[in-house]
Amino acid sequence: MTEEFLLRLILASLLGGVIGLERQIRAKEAGVRTHILIGIGSAMFMIVSKYGFYDVIEHSHIGLDPSRIAAQVVTGVGFLGAGNILVQKQTIRGLTTAADVWVTAAIGLVIGSGMYEVGIIGTIMALIVLEFFRQLTYRFLNRHLQLRMRIAAGTAQVVLAWLTEQGYRIQLRSLANDTSDCHVLTANVEYTEATSVNQILSSLKENPAIEEVSVV
Repeated sequence: MTEEFLLRLILASLLGGVIGLERQIRAKEAGVRTHILIGIGSAMFMIVSKYGFYDVIEHSHIGLDPSRIAAQVVTGVGFLGAGNILVQKQTIRGLTTAADVWVTAAIGLVIGSGMYEVGIIGTIMALIVLEFFRQLTYRFLNRHLQLRMRIAAGTAQVVLAWLTEQGYRIQLRSLANDTSDCHVLTANVEYTEATSVNQILSSLKENPAIEEVSVV
């Protein structure tokens, strides 16, 4: 039985890590380590909830609800999710990351209960939503992008002014040091229907101040 419990913990950590890897690639708040820990913790709580009290329930005068600990995980993970939601300049950030933290906890609970197929399929579905629907939304449903640009140090104002001149509406999200020679700039870009995502990325790459650009 111990070997099966260990298998569940390993599988929960792997599935959580896969979702966390997607979030970290997109430079989101909760990354690989956070999601692995959520997966492991949820699986452990589920194992304890189902199997941790066998020595107690053997007594005829004791009755326990095996779902009580799992239910508390659902409530408790909400605090982790809420910690990823930020409001900056009337813009809400982190809702998707908060939701995938919640889903990762659910995957950990499912794996901890021994429902391996459900957990694996749930992970695949979560990745499809996070990646495929992100591309679908950006290309067909709205005209907003969140871009991450690696720029030469001291050129942030120049780059933002240049983007405005190109006809884009820009909202700066963050500006951080990468190295002594480079900064990482994250911004929301609103563009017109006549412009495609590929055209935006191509034009940005032609700017000598921008060393690297990606959609996050």
